[in-house]
Amino acid sequence: MYKAFLIKYSEIGLKGKNKYLFENSLIEQIKKSLKDIGEFNVSKTQGRVYVECPDIYDYDGAIEALKSVFGIAWICP
Repeated sequence: MYKAFLIKYSEIGLKGKNKYLFENSLIEQIKKSLKDIGEFNVSKTQGRVYVECPDIYDYDGAIEALKSVFGIAWICP
């Protein structure tokens, strides 16, 4: 089972000095979408969002939840 996901976002990266507001909003939406699946740790570093997974979780459910979040371009397990 995968221990983390690397998430890249699309047009948020083009924003100016207020980019952090959009990144924080995306992180909150990711947390909300994964809330019912398990306790995931979501963080951002250098223009990427990392989702650390619990030991036991529904992989397919997590992927489907992440696909529904607006602004995510790629999900890399």
